[in-house]
Amino acid sequence: MLAPAGTVSAFEPEAELEETLEAIRDLERSQEERQAALERLEDELERAARGSSESRRELRELEAEREQQAEVIAEHEARVEQEEDRLREERVQAGRLLRDQWQRDRHPGRVPGTGGDGELSRLHPEIAARLREARAEALAALGEQLEVLRAARDDLEREQAVLAEQEAELREVVAELEREEERQRAAMDELERAIEDEALELARLERNAETLEELIREVERDAAEREERAARGDPPPDRGPVRSDVAFSDLQGELPRPAEGSVVRRFNEPRGSRLQSRWRGTVLEVDNGEAVHAVHFGRVVYADWMQGYGFLVILDHGGGYLTLYSNLEEILVAEGEEIEGGERMALAGAGREAIAPGLYFEIRRNGDPLNPEDWWLSQ
Repeated sequence: MLAPAGTVSAFEPEAELEETLEAIRDLERSQEERQAALERLEDELERAARGSSESRRELRELEAEREQQAEVIAEHEARVEQEEDRLREERVQAGRLLRDQWQRDRHPGRVPGTGGDGELSRLHPEIAARLREARAEALAALGEQLEVLRAARDDLEREQAVLAEQEAELREVVAELEREEERQRAAMDELERAIEDEALELARLERNAETLEELIREVERDAAEREERAARGDPPPDRGPVRSDVAFSDLQGELPRPAEGSVVRRFNEPRGSRLQSRWRGTVLEVDNGEAVHAVHFGRVVYADWMQGYGFLVILDHGGGYLTLYSNLEEILVAEGEEIEGGERMALAGAGREAIAPGLYFEIRRNGDPLNPEDWWLSQ
């Protein structure tokens, strides 16, 4: 409702409009500052996410190295046990040799035992002595070899302990980076809420400005009409209420989902985080670190960080069809790769674009977004 003509003289719409326009300019400046701060936070989040991804890769390599060393240690343990068994057997044989020689020395002419080391007593004493010496040397060599194996095993175990310590330190680094990501996301969420609130206020003020401009135009028209009526000597007519103006072709229905999980954000739903913005895809409720699979054969045309999406993978399926996968913790493919449908290509994460943690997925044809739920196998 606009003010009746008779009360216009007590109202100064031009002054109120100027105040409203100044408030709009202040809000626009604040929006620009907050958007710049949001972009800085986005850059910091990218650095933290890249650091987390690299640290997780290093952690996997350390775990693989530890597993390989554990296998080598097990092999050394088996060899040590084998050599220890041989050494014990050789010592038993040496003991028998000494016992037979001792009996021969005490009872000359008596032959102790038959076969094995007892046969040594039948031999010439010089030959027997040489055999004993050779056996002693063999025992010493076997003992040295055993010590070498034990030393190698101990070295490997020390290396294993160092790797375990490095792994623990790296896990702490990953945990701290993940905490930093969470802090950045929380700060970005808070800033986006402030931007949204200011955007709502800005929209309200802009509507107010439009109303005031319309009021000014009506005031000017009314003034002109009054002048005309006064010139004719006609009384001003009653003014009634003013009404406000009221304003992948053959695979459709057969594609698998990129990950198991329920739909928490649907195609074309209002996003809520920005005015007049709607979801161009869907968000699946998927745990962090869950495998993300290609829905169909395609070539990787993008696999990197993209502002507003976080880590993003785009597959070209030909015929103008693309699929987009974002809100990722880690990318496991590279640009230019061709991958099969169902192949694991990423891990889901907790990017800020999804209000709930999960996987964001789009299908596009010639650039136009399509509803993924129209393309998936029904569950």
